[in-house]
Amino acid sequence: MESALFWLMARFWITALLVTASASVATAQTAAPAPALRVAPTAPPGDVKAQVFPTPRVRIGKAFSIELIAKLQVDVSRFDPVVDADDEDLDWRRRRLGVKGEFFNRVEFEVEREFGDDDDPWRDVFVNLKAADTFEVKAGHFRVPFSLDGLTGATSHDFVNRSLGGSLIAPGRDVGVMVHGRTNGRVLTYALGVFDGDDSTDQVSAFFDDEKGAASLGRTVGGRLTAQPFDRLDRLPRGLRNLEFGGNATWSSVPEGLNGFEGRSVYRYTFFEPVYVKGDRVRAGVDALFRAGPTSVKAEWMRMWDERLAQGLGDVDLPKAVARAWYVSGTWLVTGETKDDSVRPTRPFLQGGIGAIEAAVRIERLGVGSVASGGEPAFANPRAANLIGNHDEVVTLGLTWYLNRWFRLQGNAIHESFADAERAPIFGRPSYWSYVGRLQFVL
Repeated sequence: MESALFWLMARFWITALLVTASASVATAQTAAPAPALRVAPTAPPGDVKAQVFPTPRVRIGKAFSIELIAKLQVDVSRFDPVVDADDEDLDWRRRRLGVKGEFFNRVEFEVEREFGDDDDPWRDVFVNLKAADTFEVKAGHFRVPFSLDGLTGATSHDFVNRSLGGSLIAPGRDVGVMVHGRTNGRVLTYALGVFDGDDSTDQVSAFFDDEKGAASLGRTVGGRLTAQPFDRLDRLPRGLRNLEFGGNATWSSVPEGLNGFEGRSVYRYTFFEPVYVKGDRVRAGVDALFRAGPTSVKAEWMRMWDERLAQGLGDVDLPKAVARAWYVSGTWLVTGETKDDSVRPTRPFLQGGIGAIEAAVRIERLGVGSVASGGEPAFANPRAANLIGNHDEVVTLGLTWYLNRWFRLQGNAIHESFADAERAPIFGRPSYWSYVGRLQFVL
């Protein structure tokens, strides 16, 4: 059913674009201007235009536009050692199809669906009202404003996988309302929103004890502020003008129960079990981004605290559970293109060149434990005052080949090392290698 709907939507878009384009050509042929006027033809306000390349789009003057979104990713992985043989199967990571557009250059909308995900198929589904550059209002289902890595689009990442912090600590999409804007170009940007829940990007942040599930999560307030302090100083090199700093925080609450953070490896093996929590959940993080010519450097630090009110023996409060993550990454476009949010090869493959080739490396760490000992020995018990911590240190080496604006191939070699080998994916083995290749197509 999902596959049939996917191809039905694709055929609808192709047919609509071809019909609209034919209608536009016919209109142009029957509406020739009077030759005596010799005035350059102008498009009427309601002129209908359609295109198929580079992106399927239909536009009606300045009143309305709509375009197709398609994101396809297929991965193949190998592991040393193999923890689960099923992980080495060919995997459709993303099969997304949707539309985005705008009305009168003031109202933007987007609807995006993931095919093959029966539990949570809808991704970005929102409307954005642009009152001014400094004030916009967004409502619907979209990402909570937190984390440079978490907010980077799935098809724009320098690596096959997000960082562990961006995947597990950063909140994902939720239903909410957000005000946001920018001043003086991008010298300052801000975003502040209220959301219905608190779901992490790649995991529901709790294994709920009750039957309410995610609906029992408290309302989330999240905000993000970024600054490019040198953006308007034209005398400085472009790299310095692009230097960006960011800071963000969220506040929410988690219900009482075994609902704490679960530490997972890159390929989702548990190395820290959830603990009993109750009270507030607070996240905080800072990040920096530097781009200069074909190179880029990113760094981010984030932390999350869960209160454990009345979770000890005799209903005493326990020290907060905490998850900490950081990463530093760098990229270099060997073929010389300028690094930006999206990379366009100067000489695409089979069009006079080989495309663009990029090398990348990322070092990161995710650790989980408690903020204090409570004056007691460390235990793994989920009600222990002093939790035995564990962490995963990861080094990722990457190579990306951008064939053209639509296709790219990625390959990553990933090395993971766990502090507590007894809680590693294979008992007693602390070190692992993973190898993953990805083919991506994006409209």
